[in-house]
Amino acid sequence: MAIKNYYIILGLNTAASTDEIKAAYRMLAKKYHPDKNLGNKSAEEFFKEIQQAYAVLSNPEKRKKYDLTFFHNETQTKQKQTTAYSGNAYQYAQQKAQEKYQYNNLKNQPKKKDKTESHQILVSISIALMLLYFIISYSTGTSNQTTIAQRSLKTSKTAVNNNKEKVPEINDFDSPYSYFFGEEVSNSESKNCITIHNSEQSEAVVCLVEDQHPNTTIRNQYINAGSTFKMNNIPDGNYFLKVFYGNNWDTTKTYLNKKIKGGFTSEIAFVKLNTENTVFKMKQEHAGATISFSSYEIELNPYQKDQVLPITAEEFFK
Repeated sequence: MAIKNYYIILGLNTAASTDEIKAAYRMLAKKYHPDKNLGNKSAEEFFKEIQQAYAVLSNPEKRKKYDLTFFHNETQTKQKQTTAYSGNAYQYAQQKAQEKYQYNNLKNQPKKKDKTESHQILVSISIALMLLYFIISYSTGTSNQTTIAQRSLKTSKTAVNNNKEKVPEINDFDSPYSYFFGEEVSNSESKNCITIHNSEQSEAVVCLVEDQHPNTTIRNQYINAGSTFKMNNIPDGNYFLKVFYGNNWDTTKTYLNKKIKGGFTSEIAFVKLNTENTVFKMKQEHAGATISFSSYEIELNPYQKDQVLPITAEEFFK
């Protein structure tokens, strides 16, 4: 399967610093944000890829794993430009990179040699081939045995590697706990929304919860540090937010006697935002051709003290 080049998506080179990655992400996210490109599906898809690229390259551990996988794949397929992409900006960048590669190859080709030099080369090659023939004839038996041993060792290593459990990474805007909370609830005709800006201090999983018994969680969303997510199509009703803060996602982490799989391993905190004093009141109304709807915008910060109630893991996964 082809791997997307996150560096080209963000317009960076592979040695880009963390500050350069953040600056490129902010510029592109601002330019291609769906709110500024209404109805433009290409811009919307490219915005998602910008978010995915930033989610990986801004995290040192994820970037290290990505680089190992990506550059290994590039080595195997350097003659094929098969990286999948749906946006024109990325295709253009790939085309320019390929043109530069071809130009450098052409520029570095050796000059043609004259006839005398070519004759000397042919004589040298003939002598080398004769020597090589005698060497191969002498060592055929030993080489065959060595090759068989090498193949057996390679096969054994491959079998061991295949038996290792593959731990998938979580991606920006995934819904990691839908298997526990149930299928996400939305209304495609509703314009009610909440725009969530996550600080660069921590990753987060945000749950949208109905503010009435039994407090059903209708959405759960992973948001990477420094990312912005717009939760759209929220049905009418009153809601509050629960947040699971932390860093370094690990799919082997468990909660509630292993009923919950996946979670952060460092700087963990569970909180409830907008407590009983304030809630998100969602209501969409039609007045002739005019539509009014509810829209909120919030900032997440793990060190926030106002309108925050610390809760336990059991209360978060209730």
